[in-house]
Amino acid sequence: MTRSMGARWAVAAFMLAAALVTAAVTPQPAAAQSYQIQPILHGEIVSAQPVMIQDRPSGRGAATGSTVGAIAGAAIADRRDGLLGALVGGAIGGAIGRAADRAGSTKRGTELIIRLDSGEELAIQIPGELEYLPGDRVRLTVGPNGTQVTRVRE
Repeated sequence: MTRSMGARWAVAAFMLAAALVTAAVTPQPAAAQSYQIQPILHGEIVSAQPVMIQDRPSGRGAATGSTVGAIAGAAIADRRDGLLGALVGGAIGGAIGRAADRAGSTKRGTELIIRLDSGEELAIQIPGELEYLPGDRVRLTVGPNGTQVTRVRE
């Protein structure tokens, strides 16, 4: 096998590995929620403040950036340096993708302090700029995918 043929196989193997990593970090669908008991709590809003919520980065930006960077690096480099171009392009693309993933994971939200009917107080951050006021009655539904806060009319 010639040196350029070996480099092509190495680039192909690297791209396959990057595609597998991309598939591995793609989130799977949540389990069905039907027939699951969800505890319900009642309480009163003590305070509501606007906040910025930082989500956990998904990892898809880094994986996609690595794949695209590897392909672009291999294409830009000449035949002799295709593997090196793929490696450098993958590293640079991964760094750019990771930064974009982190930047896109911040959103506006509201932090609620809630005094439960039991007397216990808790804090929860919810996405969006929702209008809750101190004294509002709320219902908290606790489930496997988080807690839902709903205003209750009395």
